[in-house]
Amino acid sequence: MSNSQGPRQLFRGALIFHGSMGIISIIGIVMIQDISDFVRPAREVVGGFAIGIGFGSCAAALSLLLSKVWRRARILETRLAQIFEGLTVGEVFVLALLSSVAEELLFRGLLQPVIGLWLASALFGLAHWTGDRRLSCWPLISLIAGLALGKLSLWEPAGLSGAIGAHFAVNWIGLARLRRSATPPSDGFSEAP
Repeated sequence: MSNSQGPRQLFRGALIFHGSMGIISIIGIVMIQDISDFVRPAREVVGGFAIGIGFGSCAAALSLLLSKVWRRARILETRLAQIFEGLTVGEVFVLALLSSVAEELLFRGLLQPVIGLWLASALFGLAHWTGDRRLSCWPLISLIAGLALGKLSLWEPAGLSGAIGAHFAVNWIGLARLRRSATPPSDGFSEAP
């Protein structure tokens, strides 16, 4: 395994981090915004989520294509594959779902209505900065994804559940693919930042 912590520790840490993010976001939404803006009939929530799954699946295909034509995207994928190596399919599913719900509640549900699409998307991009210059494309890709997710959340048929669905599809498809294609540590990609 090439990540510095084992897959179970990574999984537990991500559960705590994203679980906390989701809870804090819900508290913030309830305290700052009109909760009635978030209450929608179940049919609309499920429909929005399904629309998001479709958009996210297309975005995941674009991400795969990007990794074929852009060296920095390939480096990012190699590193992510190393990080998520050893996770089970179930763990990847839970991480994809929990991170999608928590991040969308924070960036699209809580922040975007207060600070706007562009600033919320910029913060979403910055949240994906690792400090490793070789992975500098991740914040840029995340900024663009944040703008798309923000626009999707503003589109009435999709709404916030559509942004969550799209984010989930990107994470689930990408992580499921990457966990199968982990590159051995001898690929020349140094662990040091």
